[in-house]
Amino acid sequence: MEFFIQLIVGGLSVGGTYALVALGFVLIFGVANVLNIAHAQSIMLAPFLIFVLMEQCKVSAAVALPLAIALTVLIAFIVYYGAIRPFLVAGRESGYLAPFIGSFGASLLIENLLGKIFGTDSQSFPIAIPREVWTIHSIVLVPMQVVSMACVFVASLTLAWIVKRTQIGRAMRAVAENPVVAESQGISARLTIIVTISIATVLGAISGILFSAGNNAVSPFMGMEYGLKGLVVMIIGGVTSLAGAVVAGLLLGVAESLAVGYLSSSFSMVISFGLLLIILLFRPTGLFASASRESRP
Repeated sequence: MEFFIQLIVGGLSVGGTYALVALGFVLIFGVANVLNIAHAQSIMLAPFLIFVLMEQCKVSAAVALPLAIALTVLIAFIVYYGAIRPFLVAGRESGYLAPFIGSFGASLLIENLLGKIFGTDSQSFPIAIPREVWTIHSIVLVPMQVVSMACVFVASLTLAWIVKRTQIGRAMRAVAENPVVAESQGISARLTIIVTISIATVLGAISGILFSAGNNAVSPFMGMEYGLKGLVVMIIGGVTSLAGAVVAGLLLGVAESLAVGYLSSSFSMVISFGLLLIILLFRPTGLFASASRESRP
């Protein structure tokens, strides 16, 4: 039983970071109506930029953390306006394929360019993370698990408050519902999309930092791996449901942890896409697809 609880705790920690990635995908898709696969690179860019700033530029961690997140947001804007926005000539009726291909190409360009410049090998995360363990009634916890779950909890509550209680949140819901009507009511769809991309990228950056700190590894190619997990979570939860993304992320994290604990680590991706296949067979629109409009971004 102790081993089972240990796996559940570890799964919740990892699943929470999956949820943060999926929340970013849901926000961008819901408001901008774009499946931005390049969002996956925000997971890699933030920790990688921290590594470059601290190891190459000798910047302190206190400066590197916010600067890396800000640079990641800037790159996300460059990708959106350089590789996605030009394909949205006809607005929301232009379809998903062209901007998806544009974002996918930008994603490949970013990771291969960084791999060419800095090498393809994984590097140690430069911020020292405590590795001692805490034992609570035979349950072993590491500080990073607690930090990860706390960050996910705070970020999820903050996002829920923004979407439900703030002016920008109401604008996001209005643009997601109908951008033309939103514009007629004085809401700037362009500004709303900019804010949405910023929030989504920050969530992705936080998840990437948590991934790298927990695994003590930074790689130019980690973005696509964890980004695929985020896409799986987004689809399982329902592509426009924020609550669904959180629940599906935790579910996937626990399922993977149990599979790795009782079977083998090679079953991680099998569980992810196996769970996705089961959901698509029995509920193609996702677990929370029937959620009310108010739950959408």
